[in-house]
Amino acid sequence: MSRIVAELERDGRLHTVLLYGSRADGSANQGSDYDIAAFGTVPQMTRDTRCVDGEYLDLFLYPDSVLDEPSDAHLSLRGAKILRQRGEEASHFLDRLEALHAAGPEALPEDELQARRDWAHKMAARIQRGDVEGDYRRAWLLMALLEDYFALRGLWYEGPKKALRWLARHDEQSRQAFEQALKPNAGNEAIEKLVLSVAGPLRVGAME
Repeated sequence: MSRIVAELERDGRLHTVLLYGSRADGSANQGSDYDIAAFGTVPQMTRDTRCVDGEYLDLFLYPDSVLDEPSDAHLSLRGAKILRQRGEEASHFLDRLEALHAAGPEALPEDELQARRDWAHKMAARIQRGDVEGDYRRAWLLMALLEDYFALRGLWYEGPKKALRWLARHDEQSRQAFEQALKPNAGNEAIEKLVLSVAGPLRVGAME
């Protein structure tokens, strides 16, 4: 960490540096990377994903204009630790992110919500073929269901670690369904149970 910060301090373009993610909120474990956002006089957002002293770095360099106009694309920076800032810019930026998060995501139209529910059931049926395409769809479905759980309920999805912790606090039944379905040897029954937990029962209707 000290090497990374020292390198950033030598870059005269940068004036604000944040540490975010698991290294900032105390949930880091073996293999956790260092998530850092730096702001300064750079023309566009760039990313640096080097390995430094055996630790992985995930560094985003942002134009300093982002500090004045954060969007939902920057919500992963909520709760960041300020390593360096110009004036109070980083503090105000983090306050704006909290306000943005509190307002909630933009609601999806009902037809899109229903399409996601129907898609989950359709995918669960297709994976039962057991061929390579079915296996691919199995992995795709399991990845999508966690994000769709939150989208279907009008909640922010903030990545798998925070999402699973949220489920442990607020919906233990669904968390257990994810745990069982995500096991490498999980059968179709466990996946169908997860689909029901996320999307509800299959909609069946006749064409008029």
